[in-house]
Amino acid sequence: MSSPETEPGMLRRQADAWWVRLHSGQATRADAQAFRQWATRSKEHAQAWRDVMRTWTALDPLLAEEARRQASRAGAFSLAWPSINGLSQALHSPGRRAFFGGAVAASVAAGVLMVEPPLGLWPSVGELTADYRTATGEQRQVALGQSVNISMNTQTLINRKAGAESGGMELVSGEAEIQAKGPDDFFIEAGGGRMQARTARINVRYTGPQVCVTCLDGRVSVSVAGQQRSLEAGRQLVYDRAGMQETERADLARVSTWRSGTLSFDQTPLAEVIAEINRYRPGRIILRNEGLARTPVRMQVALRSIDNAPVMIRELYGARLRNLPGGIVLLS
Repeated sequence: MSSPETEPGMLRRQADAWWVRLHSGQATRADAQAFRQWATRSKEHAQAWRDVMRTWTALDPLLAEEARRQASRAGAFSLAWPSINGLSQALHSPGRRAFFGGAVAASVAAGVLMVEPPLGLWPSVGELTADYRTATGEQRQVALGQSVNISMNTQTLINRKAGAESGGMELVSGEAEIQAKGPDDFFIEAGGGRMQARTARINVRYTGPQVCVTCLDGRVSVSVAGQQRSLEAGRQLVYDRAGMQETERADLARVSTWRSGTLSFDQTPLAEVIAEINRYRPGRIILRNEGLARTPVRMQVALRSIDNAPVMIRELYGARLRNLPGGIVLLS
């Protein structure tokens, strides 16, 4: 019978915690020494660490591919994503162990933070330098002068544009609801387009190559690539850098569902559901089943219990679930 100190579940959680710590870029010489003492305490401790290493070794190709994909999209820097095998060698080599924390930190400083990090496991440079930002799962209110109030959704970056006190803003990425109350025009830039309004309430979402603009109240003018359209309350349009689509009637309840603290899905492919949940939940849910990815989903998730989403998906749609360190969940 195992003692509480060698209970498998507890040891796995401890091993997970060591993995996260040693890969945080903040590990010290003292951390390395403490880890070695922990890993050699018993054969059960050593086995727990081997299990964690085996899991992350299996994930190595996935992480490397994600790094390459995001580096290609950024188009400027090669991501310095250290391989799992390389980190394993560093951990178990006495000559290298003392340099482990600094090596990881250096790789981060050299390239990883210059673009979006793989799987979103740490903040990007854009997040660190934006005038206003929200972390994963965070929402906040911002006032620009006396006449503009902004509700920022999760993972949102906003820069204030130089000029008049409430003249304008750039939505670098994410989602925001902007309420302008005049007397002057207020402009919003996002994804190569520009919105302008004096008295209006607008929801702008920019989480991919396209920007979705919804006029909730009042009127807003939208221009991009030489085209211009006016949106009235209840209307919506989508655009990218090449131009804009036709306006359509908006489902206002769904557009504003994040303001009420819930996510609502109705016949939405599971792959899209998971992509949306990942915006609100620390870590990353990774779907590894193409058949499940296309499954239409109908469900509601309360943001206050977003961590339960993977379990809900497992129970509703029969997915297999595996929890990994750092909030990463594999669904297959």
